[in-house]
Amino acid sequence: MGYLLNCRYNLSMKHQKLRVLAPFLATLTLISVAAPSFGWGVVGHRYANGLAVDSLPDSLKNFYAPNRAWIVAHSSDPDQWRNKDRSEAPHHFIDLDFWGMDAVKTFPTDYWTACGLYGKAAVDKNGTVPWRIAYLEAKLTKAFREKDAKGIIEISAFLGHYVADTHVPFHAATNYDGQLTGQKGIHARFESVMVERQIKDTDLKPLPLVHIDAPAMTAIEWAKVSLNRSFEVLASDKESTAKDAQYGDVYYTELGKKCRPIALNALQESGRDLASLWVSAWEAAGKPELPAPSDVHSGEPLDKPTTDPDTPAKPETSVPVQNSAPSPKAETPVKKP
Repeated sequence: MGYLLNCRYNLSMKHQKLRVLAPFLATLTLISVAAPSFGWGVVGHRYANGLAVDSLPDSLKNFYAPNRAWIVAHSSDPDQWRNKDRSEAPHHFIDLDFWGMDAVKTFPTDYWTACGLYGKAAVDKNGTVPWRIAYLEAKLTKAFREKDAKGIIEISAFLGHYVADTHVPFHAATNYDGQLTGQKGIHARFESVMVERQIKDTDLKPLPLVHIDAPAMTAIEWAKVSLNRSFEVLASDKESTAKDAQYGDVYYTELGKKCRPIALNALQESGRDLASLWVSAWEAAGKPELPAPSDVHSGEPLDKPTTDPDTPAKPETSVPVQNSAPSPKAETPVKKP
């Protein structure tokens, strides 16, 4: 876990385009119903990152709490990186069902094992979020070990984005916008409009944390749950559209009956699993004494843009790999801490 390999992605423009534009499309939809908001890419991610801070044990919460506002405000920064760099897109999803539903049950958790079975180009094209999570978890462990306060907070915030993405049903499915079943637009209707209409941050409750020592494997398990949820959302969308094909109040009332609990559970699990990764990284680092609690970005504008710290000089992207040796083609492999 934790090798950084510089590789190019061959992501289809159609698949990438919708994932990049989903938050924007959601915004347009919300404008049409006179409700100012953003998609899961902003609202949901803020909820998940904030809930993660609130879920921490006191041993870590005292350190994270002064930085909660920054962690929440920058929960969607990876989406901004993706909008500028198309090679970032595969980090945000994994289309498990592309390999067939039988393969989903035994999908390899090791990146190079998956590449050996299915081909590297296909693996990269269909999403690499589990290995992105594993890579950032390794970086977070290193930051804890080095007592790098700013690094801990920033990596924690960015990690939260990919964790929450993995819990979005349509970030685990080839039918990522209902385009294969005549239900185009369901991605934004579910994760953006419905969430904004029907879920408040006060609806979310902390769940008991769990220890995570195999991030990639665990993320694939999250994606399996998300994939199954996508089928439930699609079924509910069909029922709701039959009652209101214009996607008005009646549609969202009907959709919310079955899908609000799905979204609520996914967001609460995102907060739990993100906090669990933070605690697990701290434990893996040896439970070091943390720096004195403080706002590590004090004096900076809260909305100051960030850039992907792993963006190489060349127009390539970083493929994180768990539990495998670096590729002989890797230009600058970074060993795990």
